[in-house]
Amino acid sequence: MTKNTLLNIAILLSRLLKAIVIIAAVAITSLFVYAQIDKETFAEKEIELSANPSIMRVSYIESNVWKDDTTDTEFDLKPYTFTKLNTVSLYINYFKILVVAVLLFLIIRAFETIILSVKTLNTFSRSNAKLFRQIGLYVVFVTILTSYTVLRFENGDQTLTHLSLTPVIYTLLSFIMAEIFKEGENLREENDLTI
Repeated sequence: MTKNTLLNIAILLSRLLKAIVIIAAVAITSLFVYAQIDKETFAEKEIELSANPSIMRVSYIESNVWKDDTTDTEFDLKPYTFTKLNTVSLYINYFKILVVAVLLFLIIRAFETIILSVKTLNTFSRSNAKLFRQIGLYVVFVTILTSYTVLRFENGDQTLTHLSLTPVIYTLLSFIMAEIFKEGENLREENDLTI
C-alpha cells in the first residue's frame, strides 16, 4: 500500500499545512515584535472584533465605551485604536494565538502520523487510537481558546463570544475513530491468537 496516491496526497497536504502554520506563527510573531518596536505605524489603526455568521455557529459581539474622566469630552471618537489597546490584553491575545497555532500543528502532526501508519499497513494499533484521542482533546482546547476573546482599551473594551457546533462534531468523530481503531486492534490480536 506504499504506492497509494490518495495517502501520498494526504501526507503531502499535512506537511504543507504544518509549514503554513509555522510560517503564520512566525509572521504573527514578527508583526507583534514590529508593532512593539514601531508603535507609530499602527497608532491610529482601529481594531474591531468581527464574526462570520453561519448555520453551525453563534457569535455575540459586545463593545463598551466608558466616559474618560481626565478630559472634557464625554466620549472618545476613536476608542478602539492600537495605541489605546491595553498591553496586558495585547500579550494575552498574542499568546492565545500562539497556543492555538501549536495545537493546530499538533493536530496535523497526529493526523500525518496516522496516515503514515496506514500507508505502512500498521493501521489498527493502540498508538493510532491514542492519536485520535489526542486530536479530540486538542480540538476541545482550540475550541475553548477561540470561543471567547476580550480586547481592553483605555476607554472601553470589546468582547467576542463564539459558540460553534463544528468542533463538537470533529471531537466526537475523533473519539469515535479512536474507539474503532482500538476495537480493530483487539480484533487483530484475537485473530493472531487463533492462528
